[in-house]
Amino acid sequence: MQRRLILAGAAALVAGALAVPAATAGGGSSLGFNAPVKLTIEKNFGGYEPSITVDRFNNIYVTAHKQNHGLALSPDSRATTQARSQSWLWWSSDGKNFKDTPGLTPLQEQNAEFGDEGDLARDDTGHIYFVDTTVTDNSFSRYASTGNGKLALEATRPIGPFGEPVDDRPWIAAHGDKVVLYIGNQGDKATYPAAHTGENYGNGSGPGRYTAYMSYDGGDTFDPLGIQLKDSGWCRPAADHARGSKTFYVMCTNDGGANDVNQNAGEAPYDKGLIYSYVTHDDGKTWNRFTVGSYNAADPWSTYPSLAVAKDGTIYSLFVDHKATACTSPVEQQATGCDGHVKGSVMSLYTSKDHGKHWAKKVITTSGIIRYSWLDVAPNGTLGIAYYYRPDTKSDWYVYAATAKPGQAFHPVNAAPKLKLASRNYPSAFGDFFQIAFGPDSKLNISVTVQNLDIAGLEGLNTDIYYIRQK
Repeated sequence: MQRRLILAGAAALVAGALAVPAATAGGGSSLGFNAPVKLTIEKNFGGYEPSITVDRFNNIYVTAHKQNHGLALSPDSRATTQARSQSWLWWSSDGKNFKDTPGLTPLQEQNAEFGDEGDLARDDTGHIYFVDTTVTDNSFSRYASTGNGKLALEATRPIGPFGEPVDDRPWIAAHGDKVVLYIGNQGDKATYPAAHTGENYGNGSGPGRYTAYMSYDGGDTFDPLGIQLKDSGWCRPAADHARGSKTFYVMCTNDGGANDVNQNAGEAPYDKGLIYSYVTHDDGKTWNRFTVGSYNAADPWSTYPSLAVAKDGTIYSLFVDHKATACTSPVEQQATGCDGHVKGSVMSLYTSKDHGKHWAKKVITTSGIIRYSWLDVAPNGTLGIAYYYRPDTKSDWYVYAATAKPGQAFHPVNAAPKLKLASRNYPSAFGDFFQIAFGPDSKLNISVTVQNLDIAGLEGLNTDIYYIRQK
């Protein structure tokens, strides 16, 4: 759930050296995937915007926003009570059979905690973290994974507490032994003045959409005020999992420089799209900010950057920018959905080898229409990408994926040819994002949102979550 912004202006797009067709059927790649597994099994009660993580024992975890008509309460045949208020949360030891996560008791009492949308993370000592927004705060849960198929809930509570009055699209990252970073989106850069800002907290602190909150005890307690990330717009965090690391990264757009309250993007000087990296080397006590690149601030499809940290410390980030649309005005783009008729997408890979200070950019593709993308890096150093794609507005939407060693070209394939995400008549694949994740076996795992016709035979009223695993 995000505030949709009408952004205007443009930033220069830098041509890259790694251009490949976005919709190559095989592309010379041997990448293959198993048949998709449907996770939302309740008729007429689906979900969207899935997050995914895989632990060191190759257990898979997926959470998703419940469909809006079941947001307060959905049936859940996997649950002891047969009902669910919390966001969907499943886990599997084999990628085939999924079930609800366990509770402190067989009653699975955490299912009764209302949740709007959630996110998942793992640390390096077997803990899995789940944060689920209530819009005014977040519930928080910690699980202990001790082997393949072995999971126990250690702690859960209905509030953080986190200081900002609005918590829209929560993100979480973790590393080491119970060191947890939560970043929350206030939705603007002006209405949460209580966060820590100023030179004592690094040059990356200042008014922004997202605030970073740290815990050093596995989420039992957090700094309730947090450090705001200066000029941050749409963001995503990542942890460096190297032994003894105290480094986290957050990648953000800047909403064209607007504060989203009384300074709206679209008119100078609030029309300069910038991408920032925020870096902490002291586990969130201070944050420094660096400029990664620029993007089209007039892009009607605001999107999240994704990022991941390799074993050697290299940081990779993926971002999709969109060219001019066929619509007549930004207002029409936002109000009518004609932003589905974008004239092309630019998907770029950013790489940093000096802890986020300097970045190299390579354009992966400039063809077709890409709605969302995600990236991860495997234990063996392989890069993985996936994105919602169609070659033109006369085509249906599918999920494409590719893997490659650093410096090599990606050769995308349709990861699920029989799984249509949305029809050609729908201007966009559903939701604000989806995610991918590698496991310890360096196999790619993908979670996606799929339109269905369950309700009144109409597309867009209900959606399902599917899981797809690399063979």
